[in-house]
Amino acid sequence: MTSAASSIPQSSISLVEPGPRHVPVGPLAVFDGGLDDAAAWCVERAAGGHGARVATANLDFVALARRNPQLREDLANCHLVVADGAPVAWMSRAAGGGKTRRTTGVDLVAAIAGRACAAGGIRVAMYGSLPEISAQAASNLSEAYPGFEVVARICPPFGQAQTAADVQREVEEIARTRPQLVLVALGCPRQERFIAEHFSAVPGAVWIGIGGTFDFYAGKRVRAPRLFQATGLEWAVRLIQEPRRLWRRYLVQDIPALLAVAPGCLFRRPFRALGVGTGQP
Repeated sequence: MTSAASSIPQSSISLVEPGPRHVPVGPLAVFDGGLDDAAAWCVERAAGGHGARVATANLDFVALARRNPQLREDLANCHLVVADGAPVAWMSRAAGGGKTRRTTGVDLVAAIAGRACAAGGIRVAMYGSLPEISAQAASNLSEAYPGFEVVARICPPFGQAQTAADVQREVEEIARTRPQLVLVALGCPRQERFIAEHFSAVPGAVWIGIGGTFDFYAGKRVRAPRLFQATGLEWAVRLIQEPRRLWRRYLVQDIPALLAVAPGCLFRRPFRALGVGTGQP
């Protein structure tokens, strides 16, 4: 582990190699830190060529991981799983993660870009999303962060199955460009599976599953006002923006998952205070 990461206690979950400390939250485990710590760790990994698998977990991840063993495995083998959603951060803190703060994919990409470009720049591969959205996001990010060099931008056909040979060619194209950061926008759990399957093609890069982050950087979606972000109500703004797509996910999947997992997080706190059942020394 490099110097910036070494100041963070080690994780209690099974990872590919030791990473920052995580806190169990239902079927997954969440980084016990915030945006600055996560971004600094990612930049150092990318700059040093050590690589990492990173997930940005919101309540959808919790709901899906409860019934998807493959996703649980993919997340357990990530080096860093940040709390993208406010409820995930709340549950982590309830379980004893005193430093856990919400770290969205949008904010994490910006923080990494700012830090890396201030230090000389970063080579980036973008995979997923629609071509026009990916192109606009790449343009806007490169303009906002001089040194943010998009070396590969691949948009697999939307809603169409690809052959293994097609995917392999795309991964080889990514590898040829030698990126330090690979942003994968396929949505959960596809992006986590893609990263798990292809991380070894560029093991020195930091691979991050970012969901719909490109939409925000392309200007196709608008972040909620800061008050809503700070109070954990950004989901309500998104529901208003996309009610037909999100109502079922929020009401049928996410809320039941929250109600199922939250009591366990609260129950863990007194035991963590005693050092019982935490996996920590």
